[in-house]
Amino acid sequence: MVTDVFHDERQDVFWIVGVGADRRHATTMRPGAVYSGQWVPSLCDVWLKIPSATPGGREPKSRAITDRCEDCARKTAEGDFASTIWDF
Repeated sequence: MVTDVFHDERQDVFWIVGVGADRRHATTMRPGAVYSGQWVPSLCDVWLKIPSATPGGREPKSRAITDRCEDCARKTAEGDFASTIWDF
């Protein structure tokens, strides 16, 4: 018998607000692994520009944005992704 040791692992998606965006989009690209100003694709094929990090002691402006892209939300549910909200 062969045991599938990876069957419990799920792909992560990160809900981020790109520069100038008004809602969160899901991306499989770990935001902390890319530099500020880099463009990353979302699940709905919208490209998001990674914002600069918020200075220490301040709250990221994106934290107040809770609206999510409906297409990304649908694809996240269909793909059984593990979701993380990520603010810079």
